[in-house]
Amino acid sequence: MDLPLPSTFHRELSAERLNLIASWLLEEYYATQEDLVRDTDSSYTRGCTAFGRQRGRIMKEAASLKYSWLSIKGAGNDLVFGIGHVPCRYSNDDPDNPKKDAVLVANQHQLPFLDFEDDLAPTRFCFVLDKGLEGVTDAHVELLGYTGAGTLVSRWISSNVRTLHAVNDQKLSSAVPVGKPVLAPKRRDAANGDDNVVAPQS
Repeated sequence: MDLPLPSTFHRELSAERLNLIASWLLEEYYATQEDLVRDTDSSYTRGCTAFGRQRGRIMKEAASLKYSWLSIKGAGNDLVFGIGHVPCRYSNDDPDNPKKDAVLVANQHQLPFLDFEDDLAPTRFCFVLDKGLEGVTDAHVELLGYTGAGTLVSRWISSNVRTLHAVNDQKLSSAVPVGKPVLAPKRRDAANGDDNVVAPQS
């Protein structure tokens, strides 16, 4: 059954904003997978690193003040950020069968939002990055909205198209002009029969 989009309940949760948050989470996730390839790495080290980088990315984007609608409501490891007045969390989990507290339990910074509790409206939101099935499906992000009783009543799913982006501002080197090579006809040296002597040019 298709559930209503988060923007149905809160206009601040527009598709444009959700796609932007999702792109940050996915970029940090993919970068971590590409960086941590030593034989001493594991799903645990990659998971912890991805989570930390995602947290840092959201905090960095909020601190840049580029997005007036983005704020930090709780800067702990259990990061809570605001999209407009709506407090949100994030997790790397299975959106169809979540296990992590970020998805299942309201953070203290989300509790005031529960005062507006409605049996049919979401009062707790969490972005969930689904890693997908390796070699079968790509990772994607979902925003899940739950009632105070823990019932899933709203869902948004990102596009799973991976985009490439520049990792630094380094510019490509300018082209270096190369002169044309000097070509000259060969002549046979009558004395030793050498065909490799180049005739002098006037």
